[in-house]
Amino acid sequence: MIKLLRMAVFLLVLSAEIYLIVALGDRFRFVNHFSYFTVLSNVFAACVALLGVFRPVSPQIRGAAVLYMTTTGIVYALLLRGIDVQTPAYANWVLHVIVPVLVVVEWLLAPERTTRAWIWLSFPLAYVTYTLIRGPIVDWYPYPFLDPRPHGYGEVLLSGVFVAVIIAVLAYAVSWIGAKLAQRSRVVLAQG
Repeated sequence: MIKLLRMAVFLLVLSAEIYLIVALGDRFRFVNHFSYFTVLSNVFAACVALLGVFRPVSPQIRGAAVLYMTTTGIVYALLLRGIDVQTPAYANWVLHVIVPVLVVVEWLLAPERTTRAWIWLSFPLAYVTYTLIRGPIVDWYPYPFLDPRPHGYGEVLLSGVFVAVIIAVLAYAVSWIGAKLAQRSRVVLAQG
């Protein structure tokens, strides 16, 4: 069951990425495409899921994938739903809704104890730094809440703090829930 779920995550991301690239056609820009947190988190989660079909994956790596996909789903729901980010409907639904849900379900079905969840925060921090440095150079930002041009860096800072709090809380939650569920699973197995 878990391996099928992992394979489904991989195949869904692969299909959404192919669909997105084909649908965008001449408008597809490789560097811009891979400058979306959504794309990076989905590709990472897909790779982790595929690897998990064939061999055990470090709980730290799995936990990071869960955090990034949960962040993708929540930020989409709170800040991006209804905003045109030029993503065709199928890819949008798969990458922002379906895969985040499936990755969380997979974590809940096969929980693991993790340590040092704060390390997971390094990728989102590096991502925001990259975006804010690259944005003015190429005059393009992947998300409206990271674009200082309309309302300045103050609004970007507020949005960034809001998202950072969400990510920090989620990192703790993923780690805590994984540990509690893994402990409960061990107790059930020992009693059974």
